[in-house]
Amino acid sequence: MPESYQLRGIRVRPLSEIEIAKNALSVCEAFRLTKRKVKSIDQFFESLYILGITISVIESEEWLQLTKGFCNPSERKIMIPEHIYQNACIGEREALAVMFHEIGHLFLNHQPILHFSDVLPKVEEDAEWQADTFAEVILKHLGYDLEQLSLDFYM
Repeated sequence: MPESYQLRGIRVRPLSEIEIAKNALSVCEAFRLTKRKVKSIDQFFESLYILGITISVIESEEWLQLTKGFCNPSERKIMIPEHIYQNACIGEREALAVMFHEIGHLFLNHQPILHFSDVLPKVEEDAEWQADTFAEVILKHLGYDLEQLSLDFYM
């Protein structure tokens, strides 16, 4: 009997690590994200409006702390607490991981898919795993060490 995988997010079209990496590196190329440009990463975030992507920065005191960030792909909107956004803008690794995770949901075109309940989900169908992988690829491309990275740090 196949081992059961517990989805952390919605079930989406399956993508392999290779497909996700190609997508993430295409984003890096399109926006010219390099190790040298980490200091101006805020310009990348601001430039997403060209693609119709809105980043709503919520005052940290008003953030409900249920998640580190939130993405609504159908509205092309990311909501993020102010402290995470500010830390990401100065290149802080864990905050960048949150930002690129949420951005990953958009660039991976996450939409829920219908599925039969008798078919067990696979890790490749988990929107959260895919977004984590997307963020890791970009962080590695930007020269960040991923050894100690945990996406559970800001809670």
